[in-house]
Amino acid sequence: MGEFVETLERIALELVANLVHGNATLRVPRNSTSRDYRRVTYNNHRSRHSFCLLVYMLSRAHRLQVNGGSFTVRGLYYNDPVLIRSQFKIAKARLDVCRMLNTSPFTLGILAASKGIMAGDIRLLMTNGDVLDSTMYGGAMTLPTDPEKIDRIETHADFVLIVEKESVFEGLLSKKVFVSLEQSFILITGKGYPDCCTRRIVHRLTEENQLAAYILVDADPFGIEIMLVYRHGSQAMGFSSQGLTTPSLRWIGLHPSEIPALGNGAVALGTGDNKKINDLLARNDLEPGVRQELRMLQDVQLKAEIESVIDFLTDDYIPNKINRNLFL
Repeated sequence: MGEFVETLERIALELVANLVHGNATLRVPRNSTSRDYRRVTYNNHRSRHSFCLLVYMLSRAHRLQVNGGSFTVRGLYYNDPVLIRSQFKIAKARLDVCRMLNTSPFTLGILAASKGIMAGDIRLLMTNGDVLDSTMYGGAMTLPTDPEKIDRIETHADFVLIVEKESVFEGLLSKKVFVSLEQSFILITGKGYPDCCTRRIVHRLTEENQLAAYILVDADPFGIEIMLVYRHGSQAMGFSSQGLTTPSLRWIGLHPSEIPALGNGAVALGTGDNKKINDLLARNDLEPGVRQELRMLQDVQLKAEIESVIDFLTDDYIPNKINRNLFL
């Protein structure tokens, strides 16, 4: 923590020195891999509000490091909505400060409310003594906002199954998936693109509890990107992916190579889909199998949702993929 506080105070001292010379400017790295910066200055009317939010976030981060505790983005917004204007703006400022400090939101202490939910054989033992037991809820349990307040995770599950969408999550629960599958498991969804908390808990389950993790996403470029976020991290936050990625994640479907067998369950790709495919193919962290499936999307020019196989997910698709190791 000492080094982190020193960095914050160094930025503050540099800003004061700039102010003496009439140059109220902060430098924000554009990404984690280059030394290219963008300048956010108070003297420029277009960036004045962004400058104020950055100073506000830096001061909050310093206070948290010295005094402990945490804030949520939502809480900061409602604390001063006139200054902040929108939750989107304060979330963007949080990301900029993370880039400036080369750290994650968890280290910063300013968190987004968790949107992930889970069900199955899992108990979260919190640092304050509370116990969050999923089996007590009989359905979905929302993940805690700050996963670092989870002291220990207890489970007898054999694996973790991540599904892309809440609708599929609820559909599996309605079909009594925990009864249908012979093995005990934990079902998780980040409701689309996963937040840091969901990714952190998946990481901890694979590292601390030594569980295999499988993921089921739509056979389209955005579903594949969501799988890659869990596996390799967010491109926008590549600088702070430590502890948030699950490189061993197993993609069991839907695979684009399965689309021809779906018949009427597939629809044509749109312009945005093809652009996303090209963006993903330009990445240098793609495994050969994933790259091949993206090429298949380009070739067939079709996409399919998990819902197209929902009727035989629990009895056939999921157990068949897991038991026969049919994953990428």
